[in-house]
Amino acid sequence: MDTPTTRLARFLRGLPAPLVAVDALVRDDRRRLLIVDPVYKPGWDIVGGFVEAEEDLPAALAREAEEELGLRGLRTGRLLAVDNLSAAAYGRSLLVFIFAAHPDRPVRAEDLVLQGSEIAAAEFADEETALARFPEPLRRRVAASLEAERGAHTAFLRDGLPPAASAPPGA
Repeated sequence: MDTPTTRLARFLRGLPAPLVAVDALVRDDRRRLLIVDPVYKPGWDIVGGFVEAEEDLPAALAREAEEELGLRGLRTGRLLAVDNLSAAAYGRSLLVFIFAAHPDRPVRAEDLVLQGSEIAAAEFADEETALARFPEPLRRRVAASLEAERGAHTAFLRDGLPPAASAPPGA
């Protein structure tokens, strides 16, 4: 039966959709950031990955942390930033949600179990060291997330920049 709901569902299936990723600022008891060195791209990164079909954001973040680092019991906290990456970067638009996340127990880098096919190394680093290791626009995205973490706002970004600072489409 063709109902308004089924027509809407059919219409929505035909719309282009961005990929969705979820990342986290995870800290140790000394307030250092957990950073990872992925094998599939240059530069260091923060914990996270892509959201799979029918998966909510906290579940995706917990799954990625467990799969890539053996980090269980990661609780998703406050949303710090949303970055809308244009298709120019990776050939397809991407929405990245960055959360504060909290392990359910103290974590040391040497206790992590790295998924060797994705992660070459993981360590806790102070903010300055972490930012220096990140490629652009990740550096800008994490810097905005850190600023949001210290404040009471959520950063909304386009390609790592506040929308007013980003270039207009086609520029």
